[in-house]
Order: sequence, then C-alpha cells, then structure tokens
Amino acid sequence: MPKKNLSLEDSFKRLDKILSELESGEVDLEKSIGLFEEAMVLSEDCQKQLNALEKRVKVLVEKGGGDYIEEDIQE
Repeated sequence: MPKKNLSLEDSFKRLDKILSELESGEVDLEKSIGLFEEAMVLSEDCQKQLNALEKRVKVLVEKGGGDYIEEDIQE
C-alpha cells in the first residue's frame, strides 16, 4: 500500500514506477494485483489533491493603474 501523505509529485512518481513494473510483464499475478490496488489508491489521492489545489487557484486580474487583485476562478 502507498505511504500516507505523499506529495502530489511523489504520488505521480510512484504511479509511474508502478506502471513501468506492470508494463514490463515480469511481475507475477499476485504482485500485479497488489500494484494495481496501490495505483488505484494513489490515483484517488491524486484526484483529491488536485481538486483541493484547484479550489485554491487564484486569477490575477488587472485593474486600473497597474494594480492587481486576486479573484476566485469562476466554475
């Protein structure tokens, strides 16, 4: 199972490593299933992290005089 509290970047790296292992064809069925389960958990965690980051994204909007203000992205 994946380590808890991996950064988004570390989760992507682990997913990439799992994919390489699965694509190699050198992993037995039992290990393949375990890797697949780990990948599914990591994928769900990545989606949650991306959703949280999306909510934090701000758009800089230029207003008169060269000043900038932050506004939430409209969904």
